[in-house]
Amino acid sequence: MPLIERSDYTSCMSIAETKLEVPEAARANRANRRQRAQRAETRERLIEGAIRVFAASGYAQASIEDVLIEAGVSRASFYSHFAGKAALAEAIADALVPLWLPMFEELASMQAPSLAGLHDWCRRNVALYRAHQDICIILTQASAIEPDLYWKLTAHREAVSTQLAARNPALAHLADDPAARLRATLALMQLDLSCYYLAVRHWQDAGEAGIEAMADQLHHFLSTEAARGAK
Repeated sequence: MPLIERSDYTSCMSIAETKLEVPEAARANRANRRQRAQRAETRERLIEGAIRVFAASGYAQASIEDVLIEAGVSRASFYSHFAGKAALAEAIADALVPLWLPMFEELASMQAPSLAGLHDWCRRNVALYRAHQDICIILTQASAIEPDLYWKLTAHREAVSTQLAARNPALAHLADDPAARLRATLALMQLDLSCYYLAVRHWQDAGEAGIEAMADQLHHFLSTEAARGAK
């Protein structure tokens, strides 16, 4: 009887310890997920390293080699993600989009905004620039010498104009009036420059006065353009 019990126990353990074969497709999927995660991590390291390098040395002076050293990434790995320094600058710009886009979606949704409401919006917009002033400096420097980045940022302003036309009935004419769209683009450019000077140039003494001036200009544009659209 003891021998039988031992034999049964051994048999059961043998069955319990049998390893199920993992299908090749499942192993490949796990490997692919791991590889995608590693690629995403490497890309993020390159972007973060580039921000530190560009902020410290200036975009024009910094080299790809500087970024590779800072990020701890090989040159071959860099070029598997980016075509060059300009593409890296565009990726930095793209990383900022989820931060500023909700602000301008809010602006586009305002119906006949009051001066007080625009004052609050401008204050929060400047706070966003201040929180990311290194990126603001980098993009200002890079867009001056990288045509693709310049047009990418211009396209962002065009997208805001499109939102203003779509969400605010008083500004619907921005959708098909070239002159009105140009006025909107210039107003948005002026807003960017104002934020740059307030946040990046550390215009602390005139900070509140500057925000008030921004709100005044924005209110003037929106109210004047709404009047034009009503004609």
